[in-house]
Amino acid sequence: MEENFILENNDENCETSHMDTEETDIFTYPTLFSSKSLVELCNSSWSRSQNAKQNVQPYLRGCKWSPDGTCCLTVVNNDGVHVTELPRDLYSGSISPDRTINILDSVIHVKEAGLVYDFCWYPGMNSSIPETCCWLTTRQNAPLQFWDAFDGSLRCSYRGFNAVDEMEPALTVTFNSEGDRIVAGYKKYLRTFDVERPGRDFAEHKINSPASCFATHDNLLAMGSWNTTITLYNTSEFGTYKSIGKMHGHSGGVTHLKFTQDGQKLVSGARKDHRLLIWDIRYYQRPLNVLSRVVDTNQRIYFDISPCGKYLVTGGTDGVIKVWDADNIDWINRLDATDDKDNATYRFPLHKDCCNSLSIHPLRPILATGSGQYHFEDPAQDLEENFGVQEDITETDKGLRNDKYSKIAENSLGFWWIGDIPQVT
Repeated sequence: MEENFILENNDENCETSHMDTEETDIFTYPTLFSSKSLVELCNSSWSRSQNAKQNVQPYLRGCKWSPDGTCCLTVVNNDGVHVTELPRDLYSGSISPDRTINILDSVIHVKEAGLVYDFCWYPGMNSSIPETCCWLTTRQNAPLQFWDAFDGSLRCSYRGFNAVDEMEPALTVTFNSEGDRIVAGYKKYLRTFDVERPGRDFAEHKINSPASCFATHDNLLAMGSWNTTITLYNTSEFGTYKSIGKMHGHSGGVTHLKFTQDGQKLVSGARKDHRLLIWDIRYYQRPLNVLSRVVDTNQRIYFDISPCGKYLVTGGTDGVIKVWDADNIDWINRLDATDDKDNATYRFPLHKDCCNSLSIHPLRPILATGSGQYHFEDPAQDLEENFGVQEDITETDKGLRNDKYSKIAENSLGFWWIGDIPQVT
């Protein structure tokens, strides 16, 4: 891509410099959450067919906006990967509270061929350049696969092999900042592939614990692991990982990482851990700040940082979206490491089920959220329905059972307006 986007923080808004050889245009990123309310723009949902088995549950497992903001990539359990386009009327301008909600249809659907472990867009994706429109997935019992975002065809694959020459799937995958390398995390190795050389050519680096997630910024690579640690690497040379340090603090396996815009802070979240930890990578012995959210399961619960760097937004297993505004709560710099209080700036109960997926649009004040989780059958209820056996249980136990075996399932993808609403403001 010939265009270069540079994000700079302003007092109220985030300005993006669009740099060309002859002229310079300034793009001002809009103010978010100023109306203190959200407007639903689009919606799509998935449901289990009548003949499907109980363990076939089509809940969402992640959604990510494309780098150019024209479409959203979604992974649905037992239903593969979907690409949905942003309606054209949302490319510019504002909206009214009484806007008709659009029903989203998938323009691309790659059917389930194994559990999708991780996925990511090509960082230079631009819809006006078809060859850049692609995404990468890693699946159960499959190599890394490069997919075309125009027709859903498989472009190529990158295969990692173990010591006995068996192909093994990566657990997590990402691109470097330039988009010319693929970094894949396995149980015992980090493997680096050249984007222009598909196949089985790679460089590898041995690790002590399985990789679970990645975050990159320039030459920095942060690797989360199922053993609750986060390791920082310098990756200035191809296939070379120079360890900078290791961070400890989570009580569960790390599931998601994200750098702030300046690359000096790192936000991390883990499974069955109600804390978001803010790290200063220059002094990583202890977290700089601790924020609270609800994570009661092993499911990956995503969070995101706005392009202007002011807002941190996260989902939760309670279906509530939490927002921290740096102007009100200095979550980026303040040393306030305590998880005993909930100091979120805004809370939005958007979903009746677990909100596990979340992504902020790179150019517009639009938030994409996905909901759903696996629901277990209550064995006691099966005994009552099939054999007429009734158990004497207390009200407390009944409440715990209702929480654990809840049948309130909401498997949906939604787009929400988080900018100014003229009639409200």
